[in-house]
Amino acid sequence: MWRSRRRVRSADQGALESLRRYSRYNVIVAVGMIAVVLVLTELGDPLTIERAVVVAVGLAVLVLSHRYWTLRSITASTGLMPWWQAGVIALVAVGMVVVSVATGHTVAWALAAGLLGHDLRIARFPRAGWRFSVPFALLVAFAAVTTMALTGNETVGNVLRQGGFALLLVLAMTYAEVTLLRQWNLTLELEKARRDAAELATTRERLRFAEDLHDILGHALEVVSFKSELASRLSEIDPARSRAELDEIQRLARGAIHDVRALVQGRRSTELATELAGVRALLDSAGIGWEFTGDPERLDGEASELLGRVLREAVTNLLRHAGASRCTVKLETGDGKAVLTVGNDGVAPLRRDDREGSGLRGLARRITEAGGVFSAGARDGVFEVRAEVPR
Repeated sequence: MWRSRRRVRSADQGALESLRRYSRYNVIVAVGMIAVVLVLTELGDPLTIERAVVVAVGLAVLVLSHRYWTLRSITASTGLMPWWQAGVIALVAVGMVVVSVATGHTVAWALAAGLLGHDLRIARFPRAGWRFSVPFALLVAFAAVTTMALTGNETVGNVLRQGGFALLLVLAMTYAEVTLLRQWNLTLELEKARRDAAELATTRERLRFAEDLHDILGHALEVVSFKSELASRLSEIDPARSRAELDEIQRLARGAIHDVRALVQGRRSTELATELAGVRALLDSAGIGWEFTGDPERLDGEASELLGRVLREAVTNLLRHAGASRCTVKLETGDGKAVLTVGNDGVAPLRRDDREGSGLRGLARRITEAGGVFSAGARDGVFEVRAEVPR
């Protein structure tokens, strides 16, 4: 089982790492393609020194910013971008578009501005979301429209079309990058949720195993302790009875070992009918009168298991804490539910420091999880354990 879990965990980690590489590859390809498109656009016009410097600076800032803030965000937390750096990136993003429009009357550099806008969104304004992206895209479009209006002889319609085109390019590139990173972040969240669920399942399994172990050993050791004390008192006045009790102790110890092995192998049963037989013999040997009413055969497997645990724990507590002379066990079935009530006249109050033992707490949790109701307490001189479960 553990090897299987390790193989599943290894496969999950491999799939996660593959998606990480795929996301990084997509970012690198997107930046590379945008850079090629922009270079080809610039080659269409005579390239002056000033324009070459602007192109080189713009591409350098784009590549360095995107590599640090977007690519690193896929691998680890990048922290918050400093304000001065955010200002530089915003200035370069807008400046690239302004220079492009002023020299070549094209808004192609809005593609690069969109990628830089994405860096600003995730690294400087992570909580703003589209409240930052839309105003930033409007700023770039306004810069393009203003530059065209001041430097060219374009018609108003063409200026507005180019401004709208710049706006759409910035938003499209930002949206593409956001979608890619959102997919990666959702995968991380799902992976974390899966790990948390696995850890919770492991914890619940450990708790169940601990409760089962408590049921077995707590009950067996309490009975062994009781019979050992009885055998010691009988050793001088009734040696034959003392030897019989010692033989019973050996039988109980072997039975406890068998139950522990069955528990480890996942095949131990605590059905009510089986527990009733053991309780009957135990109370008879302890000289405690007992009475049972009901029909265990009317219970299904799950209800019988739960109520068998209740009976075992109730009798264990009776021997451990109460000086009882009589025990009554009542099983009622009907209306889709089964109610088991175990009472004894040796009332022992629940411990004030802990209110109730771990066995009763475990029973209460199991009964509640099964859709039932559990209670334990003294009433009218009788300590009563009551469990109601669906059947």
